[in-house]
Amino acid sequence: MSESIGRRRALRAFGARLRLKVAAGDDWRLLDEALTHDSYTHESGRAKPDVRHRPASNERLEFLGDAVVGAAVADYLFRRHPSETEGELSRRRAALVSRAALGATALRWELGPLLLLGKGEAAAHGERRPSILAAAAEAVIGAVFLSEGFAAAAEFVAREHLAHADEGTDADPKTALQELLQGRFKRAPAYAVNAETGPAHARSFSISVFLGNDLLGTGAGPTKKLAEAAAAADALRALRR
Repeated sequence: MSESIGRRRALRAFGARLRLKVAAGDDWRLLDEALTHDSYTHESGRAKPDVRHRPASNERLEFLGDAVVGAAVADYLFRRHPSETEGELSRRRAALVSRAALGATALRWELGPLLLLGKGEAAAHGERRPSILAAAAEAVIGAVFLSEGFAAAAEFVAREHLAHADEGTDADPKTALQELLQGRFKRAPAYAVNAETGPAHARSFSISVFLGNDLLGTGAGPTKKLAEAAAAADALRALRR
């Protein structure tokens, strides 16, 4: 099996999992581009798409996807919260379009293994960096928009991002949790590692957050920082109920 055929099958399997028409026919090349980091393109010595070879980087699709996500989230919030002010809606939108929120969605989609990275970025485990993952998620959404139009892209954002995201999600959940606990109890949270699994190049961390001896939440991620953020977000959801 050639590399290109293997890549195409992997992308089509990913598309089938997320119900993406963009993964079918020749449109799979858009999805390929969405998952190609600039470092890969730079090392390949190419600046423009070439249908005969690998695609250009996902920067242009990221730019497009960023606008689509912003519009889709704004429309969703406007309809869902008819009594809220512009400021309240803006705060909700900021959380839902944040790097943390989109990075978490990319992790849930398991985008990391599908990313094409340059050798240096791959050696630094760029497939686990929140900024790269969030950009790839936006690029995928940009590809859906080009293939199917805004209505389909907005439905995809609602189904595969917003349906799994907490509208109270904070761009920095650790800071938000600390501020909440300091305000309520005059105490700071403490984090503890429950487990560390996987080989050195693909670590997975499970972390719990406590207030004294009380367990507030748990979370997992490919780095301690992301696992702590997930645990803090879990704690915030419980405390805000």
